[in-house]
Amino acid sequence: MLKFDHRAALISVHPYLFTQCRLTEEEKSGIDQAALEASRLIPSEGVKTRFVMELVRLSAVRNEKVLIFSQYLGPLDLIQDHLKGFFGWAEGKKILKMEGKMGQKDRQNLINAFNDPKSEAKVLLASTKCCSEGINLVGASRVVLLDVVWNPSVERQAICRAYRLGQKKIVYTYHLMTSGTTEGDKYCRQAEKERLSELVFTSSSNEQCKHTNADTCIDDGIVEDMVADVNLKGMFEKIIYQPKEKNLVETFSIAS
Repeated sequence: MLKFDHRAALISVHPYLFTQCRLTEEEKSGIDQAALEASRLIPSEGVKTRFVMELVRLSAVRNEKVLIFSQYLGPLDLIQDHLKGFFGWAEGKKILKMEGKMGQKDRQNLINAFNDPKSEAKVLLASTKCCSEGINLVGASRVVLLDVVWNPSVERQAICRAYRLGQKKIVYTYHLMTSGTTEGDKYCRQAEKERLSELVFTSSSNEQCKHTNADTCIDDGIVEDMVADVNLKGMFEKIIYQPKEKNLVETFSIAS
């Protein structure tokens, strides 16, 4: 099950990442390795990488910073290469990356640089697991979750890195799911787990995100621009504003 989840998560971001999976000799013989290698630096070959690149471009125009999370390092490394190639941005300047192996001092310097409105930083790539409670990333007003994890509290903590005291902008979160995969079903199960947890532990956490009223739909100019672009709107099957009170099974048309 974990092996399948890992493969599905990587491939849904970009097909090249299939080469990072552990494959049997039979599986290796059934793929076009050369074609996958050739696609590596082409963001448009992956629906999620395509979305991320356009989101980053439009956010930079609006002087907004983007925080991108994944539970795996492969997608973050690939997106970093895409950003370098597409925008000509340098790692450590406009592109920052936070991994679990970083020392405390280096991590804090990175956080300070990202949150500084005068810094060059445009994007922070971060491992979902390394952004634990206490980390403040209010420099970001756009948060991207590249994959779906089974533990909803992990994703909630990740989102709350940007949605903290000191944040002066509206924070938009994009949870990307690829059509035709198990991600929609996995998200429904995760959300149901979260709902049950809230029923039992309503006041258990001392670090909760502030939530917009469920009846309030916030306009997102960036998504509107993407949908209006004839070259981009085809990558969206559904765009859902999802209050947590909503029935996710009905929303995704997935049988329980």
